[in-house]
Amino acid sequence: MVSIGAIYHLIPKLFGQERMYSIRLINVHFWLATIGTVLYIVAMWISGVMQGLMWRAVNTDGTLTYSFVESLQASYPFYIVRFIGGLIFLSGMFLMAYNAYKTIAAPKESLRTTEQPA
Repeated sequence: MVSIGAIYHLIPKLFGQERMYSIRLINVHFWLATIGTVLYIVAMWISGVMQGLMWRAVNTDGTLTYSFVESLQASYPFYIVRFIGGLIFLSGMFLMAYNAYKTIAAPKESLRTTEQPA
């Protein structure tokens, strides 16, 4: 997230613009990236805890209650949530690329802010 913020700061400076093409797109990108990251992390955290508990479960005779394959199969729903989180994050990155393209391609004077009387 810090590197994305740095890119948003540098693009206008490097290409002679006063600001990015759309501040609203930056805000939407931030929330998409945040939600995607949270979904990704939470899904993998819950899946990891669940797998660890399944690996620790033993029967009264000392054998494992669940096989390794069963613990992996139990993780499949969390992989789907992880995939959805990744898609949400990726959609935010596409918005960032569009915003950067429009900033770079804009004429120099079009993104200048003008003072408005109060």
